Amino acid sequence: MKIKGVEVFPVANPAAYIGGPIWMFVRIDTDAGVSGYGEILAVQSYLRPRTLAMVVEQVAEDFFVGREVGDFETTFHAYYNSFYSHASDLLKTAIYSGLEMACWDALGKHLGRPVHTMLGGRFRDRIRTYTYISAPSGDALGFDFWLQPDAVGARAGELAAQGFTGLKLDPFPLMTGSEQQQSQVVPLQWSLEALDRAEATIASIRQAVGSRCDVIVGTHGQMTASSALRLAKRLEKFDPLWLEEPVPPELADEMALVARGTSIPITTGERLSNKWEFARLIRLQAASIFNLDVSQVGGLWEAKKIASMAEANYVQIAPHVYGGPFTAAASFQLGLACPNLLIVEGLGDFSGFHAELLQEPIIWREGYVMPSERPGLGYTLNEDAARRHAVKDEDRLWGSLDSTQVTTVSAASDDSR
Repeated sequence: MKIKGVEVFPVANPAAYIGGPIWMFVRIDTDAGVSGYGEILAVQSYLRPRTLAMVVEQVAEDFFVGREVGDFETTFHAYYNSFYSHASDLLKTAIYSGLEMACWDALGKHLGRPVHTMLGGRFRDRIRTYTYISAPSGDALGFDFWLQPDAVGARAGELAAQGFTGLKLDPFPLMTGSEQQQSQVVPLQWSLEALDRAEATIASIRQAVGSRCDVIVGTHGQMTASSALRLAKRLEKFDPLWLEEPVPPELADEMALVARGTSIPITTGERLSNKWEFARLIRLQAASIFNLDVSQVGGLWEAKKIASMAEANYVQIAPHVYGGPFTAAASFQLGLACPNLLIVEGLGDFSGFHAELLQEPIIWREGYVMPSERPGLGYTLNEDAARRHAVKDEDRLWGSLDSTQVTTVSAASDDSR
């Protein structure tokens, strides 16, 4: 069964704070009349959405069209080794990952089998998910919501009451320019004020949820190792499930320093793009949990290799999911087949826009996703809905926003508090 064509669906997410502003779906078509869907992680792209869609189409034409849909090894190496760098970057592997994901979906549909049955078979009957502690609908604070300890704690209590058993947040401002950062660039040495607020926020969450929920602390690689250890010392008493990416991901040695200096499990991997980077983490004992992203590391076949390496070294996986429903669907298929799965990131209960974009919604109950029994990834894109929400020329990713405007807004927000 050979690939004969591709269509890309760049979609503007109307709820940008839940999964990012742009989602990029792809459909591959085969000469057997079977199609499959995948998703390219767009949040890291430095290209405008329409430009990215065009690049995806051209990559598909050059490296996928005409190939057997199930030739995952040869297609990966033909793509990965066809460039001067002989190395990966986040955009290069994200484009490949989404197309590879669509191939698995088409292959599963052709064979009448769910993808996890081709990755080793089902190891569990459901997938535990966690969710970000997002602001309530209509909240005007935006990113600054996460800097209000009482509001975050109250929201955590609401989510726990809805059935979530894992809650995550970043207790620091995400944009550069905040006065809390004292004119530093990443990696930062957080001020005492920032550390106090972060500690108060995690305390507020733990008080609200007790032992009903795991509390997960994400920091998006913002700190020096010494600053991360200062934070970890403050947070150990709240027993978080993990401290995520405490230092920038490019220095695994620094990540290992943090791992050796705290009792909190260290998690990293969402901004890594290949199995060789994860192998280095294992050698350095830099993390006990990998939050690899299926839509970033080369797709499901490469993700399964990383998960197996991790299993052999007593490292768990907690797949990162940020975007639309097909990254989530692929992560569920991976999680069903991996003995060392801990939990999967979720975006709420996958209602709202996620459900609108699918012909068959993702079923979530009391903290768990109930996997689809349908072949392939288990879901079908509602192409009419995707086209209704197609990106416009003026649509942008957050990374292409005017940094001066972001700095001004962040600083003004800090002053107002």
